[in-house]
Amino acid sequence: MGPDAPTLAVDESSDPTPKRRPLPTWVESLALTAVCLALFLAGNARTGLWDRDEPRNAVAVREMRARGDWLFPTFNGEPRYHKPILSYWLMGAATAVAGEGPAGMRLHSALAGTGTCLLVWLLGRRMFGARAGFLAALMLAVSPIMVAESKMATTDATLTLWLTGCQLCLWELARRPSRRIAATFWILLALAMLTKGPVGPALLAATAVLAWWWGCPVALVWRRLEWRRGLLAFTLLSAPWYVLMLAATRGEFVEVAVKQQFVQRISTGMEEHGSIPGYYALMSTALFFPWSCLAPMALLAAWRRRKVDANLAYLMAWVVGPMILLECVRTKLIHYYLPAYPACALLAAWVIKSVDRQEVTLRRWPLGKLAQGMIAGIGVAAGVGMAASSVTAPAGVGLPLVACGLVLGLGTAAGLLQLHRGRAWRGAYGLAAAAGLMMLLVGGWLLPSAEPLRVSRVVGERMAALRAKTGLDPLLMNYQEPGVVYAYGSPIALTRDPAALRERLDRQGAMITAVTPEERPIFAEKFGVTFTTIEDVVGFNPAKGTSPTLHLVVVRKAGSPPSTALGTAGEQALVK
Repeated sequence: MGPDAPTLAVDESSDPTPKRRPLPTWVESLALTAVCLALFLAGNARTGLWDRDEPRNAVAVREMRARGDWLFPTFNGEPRYHKPILSYWLMGAATAVAGEGPAGMRLHSALAGTGTCLLVWLLGRRMFGARAGFLAALMLAVSPIMVAESKMATTDATLTLWLTGCQLCLWELARRPSRRIAATFWILLALAMLTKGPVGPALLAATAVLAWWWGCPVALVWRRLEWRRGLLAFTLLSAPWYVLMLAATRGEFVEVAVKQQFVQRISTGMEEHGSIPGYYALMSTALFFPWSCLAPMALLAAWRRRKVDANLAYLMAWVVGPMILLECVRTKLIHYYLPAYPACALLAAWVIKSVDRQEVTLRRWPLGKLAQGMIAGIGVAAGVGMAASSVTAPAGVGLPLVACGLVLGLGTAAGLLQLHRGRAWRGAYGLAAAAGLMMLLVGGWLLPSAEPLRVSRVVGERMAALRAKTGLDPLLMNYQEPGVVYAYGSPIALTRDPAALRERLDRQGAMITAVTPEERPIFAEKFGVTFTTIEDVVGFNPAKGTSPTLHLVVVRKAGSPPSTALGTAGEQALVK
């Protein structure tokens, strides 16, 4: 595409007859920052690390800090090559300020999520005006998927920050050449490469291909990126750590990071994470609610206007390109699509502005009735469902479930009423208030209330207490949740091999482990061991969505006497 291609432009049009003067820019930025930090930090210190990757990353940071080695991450004393190094560095810096608890481990994600929303605010102001920019950032900030990922000790919120910054740079370069902006793009791309490997460049490439096809000035931007110097800078920033790992691990890094984590995720559904076609669109309906309900009408309207407004073609490519790419990957997890949600929020805000400017109701637009029906059906049904589930919920969780359900259901109904009356801005802000308050209650009240139910934390903490009381070392057999290692506080022996287990028991006599009632007779026969129950742990496993019962037991070889550390009387007292 030549230099005469259309460029992305600022929407200079203003909202008709504004009812009040817009807020100063610094007030908007402070308000948005306050909303984001409130949502992304609420309850983090009182909620343990739930997702499997959270304790894996947290243990790696804790072990790196203990060794004073910030180049080679480990988990449970073993090398961890699953992710590049930058997130560990950011988590290490955050824990130096906020401590090694859950709040400190998650701080970098909260700051990254806040930064992403601020970048969406900046981009939205330039594309569609100040009011739409603020609404787009608010939409993203209160969406369940953004709140969840910004409250987790993982890499995805950080990657989204870098890629959103890259998209902002590309949009600015389409308007005007700038060496400073081009340099910023390559720096951000290098940071994305150090956060999650080639995933970041691949998602940008998927966007660029569709943007070029739909008439955006991709060739013009590519020239303005000064790609020869840029690729050199990108390589100098991102390559040294990878080269160091390749040289130091003698191919083991390639085996895990490339063959297992990259190639196998593309070709197979790792860890039972395969799914049906259309997975991302289906899951986004709930996790980007209520703005996902505006997506069909936004994409249809943007498609019809793509030739006259390059901004809309660009945002469509940002939404659709990554989805097509990720649908081709066999392993499917909803947070893979997180870097595309900023574009979804921008399109949703554009719809609200356009509906208001035309002085019509939402249902007058093509697919508008569908949007209102989806908002009503999902919001009210989910609110009623949450409130109703409190009847069977465990003790301590029922009241926050009722509160969340009432806020979501009543707030959705109030926002829909405004949309039905043709008050698009009020309706959108009403829906944002309902979604934001519900997510605040979830993070600040519901999840902390459910903390005693999390099995892995209880098992790890009880193993640590029993180790201090008895001197017996812990062992994880089939139940090897990373959260146990994090809660225990130091490496734990892992084995599923009968010979390795018997060898350990020959050396140590007895150990403490956790088994399910179903596993107990099977393992006793398979491993040739006996189990003496200490106590039962009942709770919830968020990684699998199950409610398991686990026996904490003393395990020894069949026919062996009670351990010398306890003796018969001591073991009986422990069991009692």
